[in-house]
Amino acid sequence: MTVRFSIPVLRRYLAPLLIFGLGACQSQPTSETSTSETPQAPAVDEEVITQVFPDDFEQVCNGIAFEPAKSYEPVAGSVHPIYVFDREDDGQSFSKSYRELPNGWELEFEESQNAQLVACLTVTAQELANTCEFPPEEGETIAYTLETYSATYNVEIYAAQSGELLDSKILELQGEDCPVVHFFTEGETVDTSIPDYSQALLEFVKPYVQPEA
Repeated sequence: MTVRFSIPVLRRYLAPLLIFGLGACQSQPTSETSTSETPQAPAVDEEVITQVFPDDFEQVCNGIAFEPAKSYEPVAGSVHPIYVFDREDDGQSFSKSYRELPNGWELEFEESQNAQLVACLTVTAQELANTCEFPPEEGETIAYTLETYSATYNVEIYAAQSGELLDSKILELQGEDCPVVHFFTEGETVDTSIPDYSQALLEFVKPYVQPEA
């Protein structure tokens, strides 16, 4: 329960307390030397470290330098870490690729600022290669279809820190044959597939990521 007082009542009771308090203050002995010191403000570290993440390197695919990255200076026998981005056509934004790369080529997110290279792939053309029919499963009446496409990729490799285009290449990859088994997207009866670019990409970027001695 909160007790509230009117102003006249507060004055009636507070006045004697104020007088008593002033008298008590006057009766206190004064010290010739003050021992109190003005508290010092904590030191401020002027260097602010911002965490860098793999997705931050996307801008490099548009030729925009990413200054927090590590400078690319090729050294024979060394590994120069790379991030790979791709997109299905030039009207989309690039997305980080999570295809497996050789050990040491790609860094964990907490070490992202040490990446030196960025590879960017864009699908520029597709052509139907195979239509694969899968019969209905037991108890079902709906058949499933997988369409495999041949694809043309434009791949570019950049120095991350400067945004400099180091090299580019067109990859023409054939559509896959019909597989024995295919896992369809839930709720879909027709699925599409384009060829995996991983091996072709590795062969193209290896001289930059891991120059030979």
